[in-house]
Amino acid sequence: MFVQDFQMIERPFDDVAERLRADPNRLLTEAVGVAQDDGEHLRARVGPASWPAPLARTVEVRPGPLRTYGDGVILAFEWDSPRAASLFPHLDADLDFAPFGPERTQATLRVRYQPPGGVIGRRADQLLLHRIAEATIRSFLVQICAALEGHGEEVGRRGAT
Repeated sequence: MFVQDFQMIERPFDDVAERLRADPNRLLTEAVGVAQDDGEHLRARVGPASWPAPLARTVEVRPGPLRTYGDGVILAFEWDSPRAASLFPHLDADLDFAPFGPERTQATLRVRYQPPGGVIGRRADQLLLHRIAEATIRSFLVQICAALEGHGEEVGRRGAT
């Protein structure tokens, strides 16, 4: 399955890229209120803020290297829910940042996942779970953008999935 969303960051790309290059792990930490566990795993609570706690979950976030391409940068990462691996999918994601004029940066989050549970899991994803994944990805991206804009409030600009 594939989910994609984007947001605008009201900061010049060079400022965003500098912050990413300085410490991409810290960005993920700040964006989701993560506790670092022995310096190896980042743990985050994910899910839209307005949702009840049972629909949110704790995930391990493993960032990959920051890659530069043309005018942009990509931060690859993956996440798992170690306590509920049979219920929640493993996600592979790319956070892509590119200039959008002189004062803005576009952030695009692309996520790939395979619903657990075989045929039944794929059908449940088609009926409902894909929408939950989209909402979770959007919430995560909004938090990332808010952290890059330098404040903790929701950015409020919506992209497209």
